[in-house]
Amino acid sequence: MKKKKTNRKSPRPKPKLSMENFPFSYLVRESKDLKKLRQDYQSYPTKERWQEADYQYHASAAASIFSMAIDESFTEEPSFPGELFALAIDPNYAPAILTVGSYEYIYGRSEEAMKYFLSLTAFPEDTEDIITMIDKAGDFLLDNEDYKKAEILYSRACDEHPNIAVYRNGLSYCLSKLGRIEEALEEVRKSIELEPDNHIYLTDLGWTLVEAEKYEEAKEILERAVAVSPADYELASVNLEELHRRMRTDQKSQA
Repeated sequence: MKKKKTNRKSPRPKPKLSMENFPFSYLVRESKDLKKLRQDYQSYPTKERWQEADYQYHASAAASIFSMAIDESFTEEPSFPGELFALAIDPNYAPAILTVGSYEYIYGRSEEAMKYFLSLTAFPEDTEDIITMIDKAGDFLLDNEDYKKAEILYSRACDEHPNIAVYRNGLSYCLSKLGRIEEALEEVRKSIELEPDNHIYLTDLGWTLVEAEKYEEAKEILERAVAVSPADYELASVNLEELHRRMRTDQKSQA
């Protein structure tokens, strides 16, 4: 008697532990290496934990080399990027928060990414390079044309740190991209109140005024931007030339 054939399917291979397949919050629980780091370093003094995370973040060696320096019991292959090891060591290491947030976004987990980016706004203003890192997170979202999430980030940053001009200017740019020109003008004016001679903010105010078709004020601001800009900064002059072209076009249409 013949046996009946069965259509047995081979089990699907288990996805490897990587940022491509899983969020960091899962990896730090399920990866033996990352979990061990988190457990081992949680009792360290804050400064020592930060130093270890900083070292690992900037190290270019593969995880096999890292494991020899830390603990030969590390076994997983392939290794994780150093930024993941850094964040496992110190969950408050800001550069790794920025980088891991970017990974989350790249792999399609934008809400997870925003948790990391927004957490940066809670750091004290005197945290090393924190202003630059928050602005980099905003630039990352803007580069991906995710203007709404960039607005959320810069708005939170402004709420937490109202006297940081770069956040105001970033928020202004988001608002202008979202078509909310009057709100954009309000925010960029605040950035100039904080840094009156910043040629970038003056240029941005001038161009936002152009977008609002407030040409006379735009001309005054852009001329001021040109006057204070360094020799290698041409955007203020380019925008002023474009404004002059638009003003000439308006004059012809009204003649």
